[in-house]
Amino acid sequence: MNELSIYQDKILSLAAENKKSIAIQDFNRSYEMKNPMCGDEVKVRIKLLNNQIDDISAIVRGCALCEASAGLTVKLFKKSEMPNSNFIEEFLNWLEYKNQNLSNSLPQEMNIFTPIRDIKNRHKCIIMPFEATIKSIKEDI
Repeated sequence: MNELSIYQDKILSLAAENKKSIAIQDFNRSYEMKNPMCGDEVKVRIKLLNNQIDDISAIVRGCALCEASAGLTVKLFKKSEMPNSNFIEEFLNWLEYKNQNLSNSLPQEMNIFTPIRDIKNRHKCIIMPFEATIKSIKEDI
């Protein structure tokens, strides 16, 4: 499989890793989202501690892209500061406009989704876990 395949090895590896994860039980923020177009569902649970994401889980029932995105969400945000309030907007802009480079405020690991930029009907699959995370902590950022 090449690097431009939407199901490249890195994406499949992230998806497989997240599929094995379990929902955290000690949390103080949560959010659930569903994509009625494809049936993907994501349930994010977050333990905020001193304005940082101490722990996070993102459980998915859906496609490998959504599962991989959930895995990256957990990897990027666990034990970290909260994402900036423009995170989703910047991510969407990068997905939508092919001539735009990934913003410096977004983690470089997001480049894993470069092959999906051309497939607009899959954007929601990769945005949902990040969006659910932002919505669960919106009042805190």
